[in-house]
Amino acid sequence: MPGIRPLRPSDPERVGRWRLVGVLGSGGQGTVYKAVGDDGREVAVKLLHSHLSGDGAITRGFLREAEAARRVAAFCTAAVLDVGTADEQPYLVSEYVAGETLQQVVRSAGPRAGGALDRLAISTLTALAAIHQAGIVHRDFKPGNVLMGPDGPIVIDFGIAKALDATTMTSGVVGTPTYMSPEQFGGARVGPASDVFSWAGTMVFAATGRPPFAGDTVPAVLHAVLNGAPDLGGVPERLVGVLRDCFAKDPAVRPLPLDVMRRLTSGPGAVMLGQGGVPWSGPTAGQLSGGAPASQGRVHPGAAGPVPPHRAGHGEAETSPGGRGRRVSRRAVFSAGAAALTTAAVSAFVVLRPGDETPRQNQDPVRNQPASPSPSPTPTPTAAEPLGTPIGEPLALPSSAGTPAETAANGPGVACGTANGSVLTWDVTTTTIDEAGDGGAATAAIAYGKHDGKPVIASGHSDGGMRLWSQSGERLGSHKAGDPIVAVTITGDRVVAVSQKYDGLRDLYGTVRLWDVTTGKQLGPTIKDHFQGIRGLAFGRLDGVDVLVTGDGSNRVRVRRLTTGAVLRTYKTEEVGGIERLACGELGGAPVLVSTHLDATLRVYDLATGKRRKKWKFSDRSPDDRGTAALVPGTVGGVPVAVVAHAPQGEDAFVAVWSLEDGEIVGEFGHGEDGGIRSLALAERAGRPVVVTAGGDRRLRLWSLGPS
Repeated sequence: MPGIRPLRPSDPERVGRWRLVGVLGSGGQGTVYKAVGDDGREVAVKLLHSHLSGDGAITRGFLREAEAARRVAAFCTAAVLDVGTADEQPYLVSEYVAGETLQQVVRSAGPRAGGALDRLAISTLTALAAIHQAGIVHRDFKPGNVLMGPDGPIVIDFGIAKALDATTMTSGVVGTPTYMSPEQFGGARVGPASDVFSWAGTMVFAATGRPPFAGDTVPAVLHAVLNGAPDLGGVPERLVGVLRDCFAKDPAVRPLPLDVMRRLTSGPGAVMLGQGGVPWSGPTAGQLSGGAPASQGRVHPGAAGPVPPHRAGHGEAETSPGGRGRRVSRRAVFSAGAAALTTAAVSAFVVLRPGDETPRQNQDPVRNQPASPSPSPTPTPTAAEPLGTPIGEPLALPSSAGTPAETAANGPGVACGTANGSVLTWDVTTTTIDEAGDGGAATAAIAYGKHDGKPVIASGHSDGGMRLWSQSGERLGSHKAGDPIVAVTITGDRVVAVSQKYDGLRDLYGTVRLWDVTTGKQLGPTIKDHFQGIRGLAFGRLDGVDVLVTGDGSNRVRVRRLTTGAVLRTYKTEEVGGIERLACGELGGAPVLVSTHLDATLRVYDLATGKRRKKWKFSDRSPDDRGTAALVPGTVGGVPVAVVAHAPQGEDAFVAVWSLEDGEIVGEFGHGEDGGIRSLALAERAGRPVVVTAGGDRRLRLWSLGPS
């Protein structure tokens, strides 16, 4: 158990809504307190030192980077729960996990060996992959930042120190020299490969009790890291080869976490073990991956994309609480977590009501999940069904179909794209799902609407494929863009796709293009003004013109003419609270932009001027603020609403229907199963509005939104 000292007179008694009960540790960035929430939840609160928080740029940077850490999947890491300021001092609240650091355990009990060492290697690699998938680089991975919790190793203190790197208020290199990569000393761009170097050093310490590079002074350690070879004496032979590759001086030739996992868990000498040293019987990392490394930071609309590298702090003990609902052992969800990292696809729900030529769109990442049983009949709803009532039984996807990754609706018609590229159709008045598409690269975007007076389905794919289908499944056209498609829409006279190529390690702005899906030709010039790539994307109408609305990493929103890409409006959404999801709607007869942000807020902006009209904190009205899986605007009983899927990472995910007039939740439903709700859309059934949700259990569900 970590030592906890009593509070001193100089320590605060509360930080935000958290009551402080003791001090866990203090370091170069701030002090970490153990705290208790009003609901009894135990957490760890990191409060930035006052001499650092006096700099406004540092404060904004700290909050922005800490909010980004919320995106990290909460397995094998200490989940970030809250971010804010108290008396102008920034703070971060994370999960409290009782346990000592790897540094303390090795010093007191000796090096790790056998299955304990193997499990440590695999679980910390999984944590790094999750951090990289969120677009974050740890930058201070070391034994002091691996907590040996009761459910297994937990990586802590990630994603908050980048804001301190460039300030004049700190001197020297931020980090722990013994475990830092060569590029950190040289001032070069730091990416996921840097964390791999540090991970290898941490594994050497775990196996031998000593760091990989010796030296009595910082200059001596620096020289050894830059020019010397690591000391691998005493490291088990099965790890020597892969660790040596991780210590390459050139980051470009180091393997990334999923590559290392693949080497350690497949082929002769695989080290992946289950609990108690029993050989692992599940899929290997190589079997789970099935795609590009998570560390590439694939960006999709509506979800926060890659952000620049982060440096974590100086190893203060940091822990924190679980989420709402049933707690699940981190080891119990470990294999599912690895699959989630390596098979993420892009998801978007688009709704086109009869007579409305402007789709409403929202996107969401989807994970691979096991097949579901056969569907049950869907009875006709009764007129008395209140908001949130399930309509019929869940409808399982065909066993041949991939995981649902993309869904769109047009009246009662639903189109569902999958991770294996197939496109399925479903009339919500029936219990039959038909295959309209023929598979291929993962479906990254889908739209269902009318083109040339006929119902059509447009699909975009991760390999750049753009396809147009008839309602009956006939392929009407197929073209291919050079970059992955991230969104598609159908207007009265156009079918438009948006592609993006973004590598946050080499290009801060990425490349975005608009395409005519029917001809395969590019619309307008190439766009290269999205700092850190697209952050949130929506389609709408402004002044009678079809528009594309995008956000970026600097919290800037741009409204573009859909047919040419020309910028019509541009504005910022504040310094703090990175854009998570965007959607276009109406409030008081005026077009608005509805958005969710990394500071767990729901906001409404005037689409024409960018003036913020509304802002609500999730935690003020909702019991969970761990992020959103989907955002779709609509109307319930004449009231404009935002339908939001909350807590995308948990099996206790749910849907809340927020009034855009007063921010009250007018209904809540759909607690998820087997991975929760992945995405949702608004459709119609018997002339009444319904919500279609796609779950991680590969089932589609219908929910009543009350009377029309």
